[in-house]
Amino acid sequence: MFKSIFTKYLSVLTLIVLISFTAMGLVQMLLFTRYWVQEKQDWMERASTSVSVLTSERTVYNAREQQYEISTAALSPLLKPLASIDNAHVLVVDNAGSIVICSGGASCPHETKAIPESILKKIANPEDGKQFFSLGTLDGIYTSAQYVSACTITVGDDQAQIGYAFVSIPSDSLGDYVKDNIRLFLLSALGVLALTFVVVYILTYRLVRPLREMATRRFGEGDFSMRIPVTGKDEIAELATALNNMAISLSGVEDMRRSFVANVSHELKTPMTTIAGFIDGILDGTIPPERQSHYLKIISDEVKRLSRLVRSMMDLSRIDAGQLRINRVSFDLMEATCSTLLLFEQRLEDKHITVTGLEDCDYTEVHADFDLIGQVIYNLLDNAVKFTNESGTIDIRFARQDGRILYSVRNTGAGIPRQEMQHIFERFYKSDKSRSLDKSGVGLGLYIVKSIINLHHGEIVVRSVENEYTEFAFWLPDTGEGKSAADKPRS
Repeated sequence: MFKSIFTKYLSVLTLIVLISFTAMGLVQMLLFTRYWVQEKQDWMERASTSVSVLTSERTVYNAREQQYEISTAALSPLLKPLASIDNAHVLVVDNAGSIVICSGGASCPHETKAIPESILKKIANPEDGKQFFSLGTLDGIYTSAQYVSACTITVGDDQAQIGYAFVSIPSDSLGDYVKDNIRLFLLSALGVLALTFVVVYILTYRLVRPLREMATRRFGEGDFSMRIPVTGKDEIAELATALNNMAISLSGVEDMRRSFVANVSHELKTPMTTIAGFIDGILDGTIPPERQSHYLKIISDEVKRLSRLVRSMMDLSRIDAGQLRINRVSFDLMEATCSTLLLFEQRLEDKHITVTGLEDCDYTEVHADFDLIGQVIYNLLDNAVKFTNESGTIDIRFARQDGRILYSVRNTGAGIPRQEMQHIFERFYKSDKSRSLDKSGVGLGLYIVKSIINLHHGEIVVRSVENEYTEFAFWLPDTGEGKSAADKPRS
């Protein structure tokens, strides 16, 4: 789905603001929670120490029983005001863990319970040297989780331990505190977000509005005729000016450059491969000395053809731009075809391919561009040799007929699937079958052939039956300037 720069920029900035506020809120909640817990822990430690002192001061020694006794009547009224803070609970426990005093009064269920010995040991002998503080139910003393602080109660000069002082508050109070802070944060954050969104929207719209007017999509579609209005002297204006200059520069050369690069990469490799093959044959002795002059002549002709081909490729770029004028000369199709066939001699022998049809062709002189038509013949024969089956046949025929010069190349083989026939002349198109036989091609040969034939005001067609044959046939208009078979020079 299409998204404008305005939408993307606004979305990104809004997302950044939201993430920032969310992160800030999480950090704030974490800090607030830690602060609350630490504050409550400090208060509860002070409170439990105060309970220990109050209890110690209201403890008397019973000489008859030889033990200390806590004055519950004197101590209980002092614990209730302390317990009223933050809905706290205060417990005074003897050394055995039995609850002696509970701030809940006579109806408090805690007095029927006892603190486990494991917890008492932790209070009397703290591992880290700090006062006992935990979150839990004290092994069932409380029905819900509580923050609990506790310390020992000692009396006398010898600091004899007579029990433990506990102060606890419900853990739910932390949740209430966090909820209040979240509510306050959200209200303030929503206000800031609304203001931020309005400011970002205005700034983003003002930034992107000139880009909308550029409509550079037409440049991407190859339309370089439009010009972008330039307003202001900022970076956007500089961008618009640069795009206008780019459109002017690319308007006349982009198609030629694209066609030239693509076609050169495809077409230059065939003459170079032929030259390299014959030279290697001479160097490794595959070609006997008595035949070397013959193949050196082919190499020389191929080098010349390579030079012409480079020039032709440049001309083809101009064809696509509609700027090329063909150089018409009169030449014999038979001679052009036979000269081209010599370039495929080794490949024809390797695949045991039989060439037919030329024995029935008359001398046919055509008035056309020699290099371009030679390139057409070469490409059609190259395809025919490439896709002909082993021991297959290539049939070549041409003649002057009904004001046209007809030329066809037909080869046996796998043929072209019906669904691919309509794409066969498209640039860079390769059929599925051809990929297994022609892994080095890039699908430009037939496009070039069609372009050249169209330039000569002719037409090319393809006919094929799968697993039987493929035939490429083209016609050129007979201008009347070529010679007929009767006008052929006699030797």
